[in-house]
Amino acid sequence: MAPKTFLIFFGAISVSGCMVGPDFQTPETKLQPAFSQPQKTAFTEALPSALETAPNPVHWWAGFNDPTLTDLLARAAKDNLSLQRAAIRIYQARSQLGVADASLLPTVGLGGGVTRNDQPNALTQFLNASSLSTTQNLVVQANWEIDFWGKYRRGIESTVSSLFSTTAAYYAADVSLAADVANTYITIRNVQALIKVARTNLALQAESLRIASSRFKNGATSLLDLSQAQSQYEQTKSEIPALISSLKNAEYAMSILLGEVPDFYEKTYGNTTGHLQPPRSLQVGIPKDLLRRRPDVLQAEYAAAAQSALIGVNTAALYPSFSLSGYFGFQNVSINNLNQSSLFSWDNRTTSIGGSFVFPLFYRGAIVDQIRVQDAVFQSSVLAYQNQVLQAQKEVEQALTSISTTSSSTLDLRKSVSAAQRAAALALDRYKAGQNDYNTVIVAQQQLLQVQNSLVQTQTNNLLGYVAAFKALGGGWSGTLETPALPAAMVGQMQARTNWGDALTNPAEPRLVKSTEKIQ
Repeated sequence: MAPKTFLIFFGAISVSGCMVGPDFQTPETKLQPAFSQPQKTAFTEALPSALETAPNPVHWWAGFNDPTLTDLLARAAKDNLSLQRAAIRIYQARSQLGVADASLLPTVGLGGGVTRNDQPNALTQFLNASSLSTTQNLVVQANWEIDFWGKYRRGIESTVSSLFSTTAAYYAADVSLAADVANTYITIRNVQALIKVARTNLALQAESLRIASSRFKNGATSLLDLSQAQSQYEQTKSEIPALISSLKNAEYAMSILLGEVPDFYEKTYGNTTGHLQPPRSLQVGIPKDLLRRRPDVLQAEYAAAAQSALIGVNTAALYPSFSLSGYFGFQNVSINNLNQSSLFSWDNRTTSIGGSFVFPLFYRGAIVDQIRVQDAVFQSSVLAYQNQVLQAQKEVEQALTSISTTSSSTLDLRKSVSAAQRAAALALDRYKAGQNDYNTVIVAQQQLLQVQNSLVQTQTNNLLGYVAAFKALGGGWSGTLETPALPAAMVGQMQARTNWGDALTNPAEPRLVKSTEKIQ
């Protein structure tokens, strides 16, 4: 459910009465009319995008055309433990709503007892009568505070909004998890590519070292060339262990995202190869879409709505509260078991009914201050929501800029790599022919390694830019606040401990008291 407005209506759920406190309205936000559309320049590339088309809501990762990534995302969505914790909080909030609903209903209890007394006194001793007496009673008692000012209805309103906020928080965590998995996977492929570049250059430098060693043995060059070749080879070789460590750390991080032990990714996906490609186009939409496409924006708005209702809860304390109470039951008293009639005889009935009100006279200043506290907290939540909207727009703009600039840099670096490969090969050939010293070879090979690493990293940054864009646009979320299903094993554990009924397996409307108005 993705409501367009967040004003919560509760009609005909207790008795007629007003509801003090403000009715929540979605705060106004600053929205630019459209996102920037990068154009082709000497330093940027035009971004293939459809600004007027809403983003693909769910399977955004399909644009990377990598089956391994798709499988990882599906596994993380099912098994990630942090996401499961976020889902559990929804069921907690649903149960809390049941507690809040009950505040509108009378409290009814059944009480009973048997009392046997032995209290001799002068009269019973003079009459030689029994001092034993037995009292039996069974009474149904009821108390009901009429929600005349809407204190409890505002409380339910707050709890409903909190439930929506908690559900939106789950989907915000889901979107973030998908982005984390994609970023970690791209990082793994990035480090693997850097290791491949380092190994390729190490093999090239090993050949240069062999040539320098041969020329030194034949007296064609000095020990300086051999030492420089040996130093360059060992330096490049020393960079590989750090890359291997980074790869292992990324694989461990991925395993945890999948809800598994650290070596799971290496054992399960270690032999896979990546086929990541930048998506052909990016459906951006307009900034206004973020108000319904970003679950974290909805979370902030619902949190503000929940806090707004608490102002009314505290405002109601300024007014008198009205209560009804009563009981009906049976009571029987017998002395020494004489005249013992049935407890449930109509003659033994006992009834009571009454009403009361309480009007606060003192500490009204404290109540007013408490209202001010809630209003200040509400204003803070409004600012948090407005800031979240601005942050969302900024994140989209940053991602678009990143994609545009890294695309341009990738094209330039590919040309640079081709030129550096030609320069390195030519420098080595000229060295073998004795036409230049080994320092020229070192410079050419170092330049080749540098630009190859830069190309790998820039291509990685380009892919990360797309992930950031998808996350900023709320990609991966269908746009509905449905209650997620829990893993069967977890449901079994919880049901074994506590009577959950069908709340864990059939999460329908969690209301004890139904309203006549639908939540918009």
